[in-house]
Amino acid sequence: MAVIRTYQPGDEGGILRLFATVFQSEVSLEAWRWKYLREGNPPPVVVAEENSEIVCHMAALRQRVLWQGQEVIAWDSVDTMCHPRFQGRGLFKRTIQAFMREWGTGRSAFLYGFPTERHKRLGELLVGYEPVARVYRLHHEVAPAATIPAAIVTDVLPPHWDEHWRKLARRFAMIPQRDHAHLRWRYLARPDRHYRFVTIPMAPALAVVALQPGKAALMEFLVDHEDPTLSHLLLAGVEGVAREAGVPLIEAWFPRFSWEQEFLCAASGYSGGESEHWLECRLFDQRLSASWLAEHFFYSLGDFDVY
Repeated sequence: MAVIRTYQPGDEGGILRLFATVFQSEVSLEAWRWKYLREGNPPPVVVAEENSEIVCHMAALRQRVLWQGQEVIAWDSVDTMCHPRFQGRGLFKRTIQAFMREWGTGRSAFLYGFPTERHKRLGELLVGYEPVARVYRLHHEVAPAATIPAAIVTDVLPPHWDEHWRKLARRFAMIPQRDHAHLRWRYLARPDRHYRFVTIPMAPALAVVALQPGKAALMEFLVDHEDPTLSHLLLAGVEGVAREAGVPLIEAWFPRFSWEQEFLCAASGYSGGESEHWLECRLFDQRLSASWLAEHFFYSLGDFDVY
């Protein structure tokens, strides 16, 4: 008989074996620990186990989200999976329901994810997702250098970043935290990826770039939007990272309503369009709606755990 329960120490091996079976790729134990063992909180993980084998798994990343200046908890759904032998038997749905009881209403504001069109309907049926909006993807071909940018490229975060972030955060109605603690975990502590930081000395400006085969992923672009000179300097630094790495393309995700999208497309020659991914949500706070999130919830590639 299957047992549905929350994570227990020692589950990691079974979870990683299930991941390899379902997704046909490997995740290291070190990367798993980075993702889920954070800040002393119990991992938000529910598993279904049958004959001592983990066969279903529902998990999420705990995100501190600023909602009109107040911090709330939301869950970024990742690694939802079921062994092929147990699909269509109701066990997967009961595993997801157990997660919702444990971490849903009364414990958090909402759950969100970025499924592709292929998985969107399944998430709506099993998780109870509502569609918010298609993810907006931007891309740009890297041009030859015209000038030497004033930005600094480094492997460390700016020392006084939290002071800058408090200023930048005021313009967002809702955004997952980008403070020093979050950025340190997301980029510096991740064991299976390497990122470059682009910054302007003493200025509220920070970009994060992940170099991928054939492209540079612009994970973050955090800058004083009222200073066009600063914004262009930061973007020149990003393009310098891509150019130095020899990759021809920069890709980014930013909501269609965002200043970032307008700046990159209108002022910097980027092209934008809807991607195969959707932003979807399961709401736990009755004050929220999918339509409000569509016009106010800010995301970037930094909210997508694949990169």
